[in-house]
Amino acid sequence: MENKLGEQRDFCFDILRGLSRLSNSPFIADIAEVVAKYPNPDLSIAFNHKQIESKLFLRDRLLETLGPTHERIWIMAGWYGVLAAMLFDDPRFDIGSIVSFDINADCVPVAMTLNRRHVAAEKFEAQTHDIYELDYRSRQSPNLIINTSCEHLHDVRGWLNLLEPGTPLVLQSNDYRREPDHLSCVDSIADFERQARLSTLLFSGTLAAKNYNRFMLIGRR
Repeated sequence: MENKLGEQRDFCFDILRGLSRLSNSPFIADIAEVVAKYPNPDLSIAFNHKQIESKLFLRDRLLETLGPTHERIWIMAGWYGVLAAMLFDDPRFDIGSIVSFDINADCVPVAMTLNRRHVAAEKFEAQTHDIYELDYRSRQSPNLIINTSCEHLHDVRGWLNLLEPGTPLVLQSNDYRREPDHLSCVDSIADFERQARLSTLLFSGTLAAKNYNRFMLIGRR
């Protein structure tokens, strides 16, 4: 079994490395490096088409709504740093720095490897933290907070109340209640708006997937 998993990892690595050469994409080369170093089955979820589609949805609407320039971004529950890597990879954006927070310490080395070029440029950092315990009102507080995992929070409004009033936000949730860790799902975009109660709502929209809907809000706390 171990040999078979190793063969599958090498197979994926070779394909990604070839695609990197073909497309001249450093981003795909970074993904290949992650696959080679961290043969974790969860990577297939982090990079599946639904996850990528939801992040493309976010990236495009963020650009349209809040523009391309963001000095300091904090990503909540950033997992393996895929969203950060996608934002850095998009030449339309001018981003000063991104910090990705996740409560799972195993995410840090994967996120740092995926974003290794941005780590070297001192523009990316991954940290292990409970997002309910962060200081959102310090002098180094972010200019934009992104949370694509609101369905995982046990108290969405309680977390939002920790933030500085007026903080720019991008929030995502969904209606996929079959996942045990989804504690705060909403049934519609209107429900999500009522749950978040943003002081300023700049964008509200839904991305339909096969088994669920992903909801997104952009606005200010």
